[in-house]
Amino acid sequence: MATVEPETTPTPNPPTTEEEKTESNQEVANPEHYIKHPLQNRWALWFFKNDKSKTWQANLRLISKFDTVEDFWALYNHIQLSSNLMPGCDYSLFKDGIEPMWEDEKNKRGGRWLITLNKQQRRSDP
Repeated sequence: MATVEPETTPTPNPPTTEEEKTESNQEVANPEHYIKHPLQNRWALWFFKNDKSKTWQANLRLISKFDTVEDFWALYNHIQLSSNLMPGCDYSLFKDGIEPMWEDEKNKRGGRWLITLNKQQRRSDP
């Protein structure tokens, strides 16, 4: 009985240069998609909930630290808007290593920006 050889088609060599890869419709990763944009400093976001039964320091909680633009926006997109916080609650943003209290040596000569809105100004619903 005679045997028949299976038909084969030559397989092309894989592209070797970036241009050849692009030309052959293979996806090339764009560095813009995975490189993060560093900030000059590392930052810490703190939350304060005014519970009168606790000390001031016990009411203060570190939420997260970040050092890139992308990590800031990831954090921002997952926290409650300050306009929706209960009265007596607030956020503080400080450089990493500085606690949001006057007792911190690095903050003794610091200041603060405080924005106070009445109830009608707190909502920006269209």
